Amino acid sequence: MTAIYKGLVTVSMIIALGAVGVLGPFGTDMYLPAFPVIAEDLHTTAARVQITLSAFTIGMAVGQLILGSLSDRYGRRKLLLLGTATMAVSAAVSANSPTISGLAIGCAVMGISAASGLVVGRAVVSDLSSGREAARIFAILGLIAGLGPIAGPLGGAVAMGILGNWRGIFWLLAAASIVILVLVYFLVPETLAPERRHAGGLIGMLKTGLHVVRNRNFLYFSMTLWFGFGMMFAYISASPFIVQSLLGFSPIQYTLVFAINGAGLVLTGFFTSRLAKVWDPNRIIRIGVSIQVSAGLIVLLMAITGIVNAWILLPALFVMASSMGFIFGPATALALREVRQSSGTALAISGALQFMCAALAAPLVGLGGKNALFPFAIVAMTYTLLALTGLIAGNKYLKNISQLSPTQ
Repeated sequence: MTAIYKGLVTVSMIIALGAVGVLGPFGTDMYLPAFPVIAEDLHTTAARVQITLSAFTIGMAVGQLILGSLSDRYGRRKLLLLGTATMAVSAAVSANSPTISGLAIGCAVMGISAASGLVVGRAVVSDLSSGREAARIFAILGLIAGLGPIAGPLGGAVAMGILGNWRGIFWLLAAASIVILVLVYFLVPETLAPERRHAGGLIGMLKTGLHVVRNRNFLYFSMTLWFGFGMMFAYISASPFIVQSLLGFSPIQYTLVFAINGAGLVLTGFFTSRLAKVWDPNRIIRIGVSIQVSAGLIVLLMAITGIVNAWILLPALFVMASSMGFIFGPATALALREVRQSSGTALAISGALQFMCAALAAPLVGLGGKNALFPFAIVAMTYTLLALTGLIAGNKYLKNISQLSPTQ
């Protein structure tokens, strides 16, 4: 029987969990620069190539919903290993795909596989920590995930340069998955004891899920995470058209802008990991949502007036992208506060809805075609206000709980 680890989250575990968690963000961003080449090589349209990204994203949503719940029943370690191994195989299959349909299927399987790192890896942290310590570790994992927008496009360009075509991107992703599989095998122990697991098959999983979604604390702070992430994905989807078509930047200049904004996300994630040692998670979230709203209003004003200035628009986009570094970790920790006994299921539900919000954002911002600023501003502002609504409701809930607790 596998020994159950009951100690603290170690640095080596954080490295391994961060590596397996970055496979999803890294995978989606890595082949973005290859979209035109893929369309030409597979004799298809740009719209059909875009479907592969949607397949990857939906796969991550569905995968989190399935794997998170399964990890509450079967444990964390084996699902992390299975997911990472499947990621390697599906990336290799995608590299050999002769058609765009085959590539879309491969991307969907990669998304499901990558979900294990996102949801099960965070469940490991929830098994071993809570409160400020959990917020700090979640922030570090979010910081590592933020490397995807920086390293992904650059890694894809390097792979294409070395191996000569877009298929090299997926071969590199397969090789990275194998390396990460080894890290997980040696550095991540089982953290969920058998007596804490949920038995009872599908009915038991559904009951656990219902218990989680009925928890108001979980719903309110998860809303802040879901819609904040949706806002960021709206930025990711619209940014090529805004920066290149609207502002007239070259593809290389766009890659640089994208990387700088990704670096901002990493930087705010680093600040959050430091602040979480001394500040309450709720206070940190308020910073992130406040600057989201401010930046969103600036972009919306420019879209309405039609007065677009790159020196104002680009910093606003930077702030919008960077703000999530203040939200990822603290919002996750607060959402799990009352459902830690079902953290795998809770993270599965939260992650699935997070990526569903993201998948919905992509076609909405595309309604304007190359004139993407106005639909992007509307979608981003709507998502930001919904995130703010969740935060306000969560604060009210916590205030009511604190007032009731002395008499309970």
